[in-house]
Amino acid sequence: MNQRAATGRDDRRKAILSVAREMFLDQGYETVSMSAVAAQLGGSKTTLWSYFPNKTALFMAVAEDLIEEYAGYIQEAVGFDLQVESALRRFGRQLLAALMSPPLTALMRIVTGEARAVPGLGAMFHEQGLVRGWRITANYFAELQAKGHLRADADPLRAAQHFIALCQSGCYQVHMADAGNGAPGESAIAADVEAAVGVFCLAYGARAQPSAVRAAGGPAVP
Repeated sequence: MNQRAATGRDDRRKAILSVAREMFLDQGYETVSMSAVAAQLGGSKTTLWSYFPNKTALFMAVAEDLIEEYAGYIQEAVGFDLQVESALRRFGRQLLAALMSPPLTALMRIVTGEARAVPGLGAMFHEQGLVRGWRITANYFAELQAKGHLRADADPLRAAQHFIALCQSGCYQVHMADAGNGAPGESAIAADVEAAVGVFCLAYGARAQPSAVRAAGGPAVP
């Protein structure tokens, strides 16, 4: 395959994923069919199948593409130009903003509803989404630890899991349950992150006692 053909195929794949993403996130997994996607694209099902053999493969690709996009967004929040509490606040706010964005909210709800029915969906989301988020955060915390900002004996992965869970303990839960009046505002997100950073620094800050989180168990294994 020459370079022009490869580029054309890649562009076509991106176009398929763009259309499929909009359809899946708007209509859900079960409602969308390969025929409907092909019709929306204006091409044949044979062409669509040459890229994705079935609806599951297409949805998996959409999910992975979406997760990749937002993983980069979260990664951008990593920084060392502020005091550690301020850096954690910025990271937490960007994390929650990403997790509660309309695309990721829709994806999470689809995964929750379809994981048992779609083989491999739950495992893919766990590895590409949850574990990847833990690792991005853990790598950040390992660097903070190396700079003396976090407890030297703390496990960065366990700390990452705790920090994310703390950030998600308020308006995120209400949002995912669709129990509020739309997406939380910046003030609600900031308040949750402020509380999360306060608790986190008590347990993992450089001056925290090692016993503060030792009872939580050994090193985390994703």
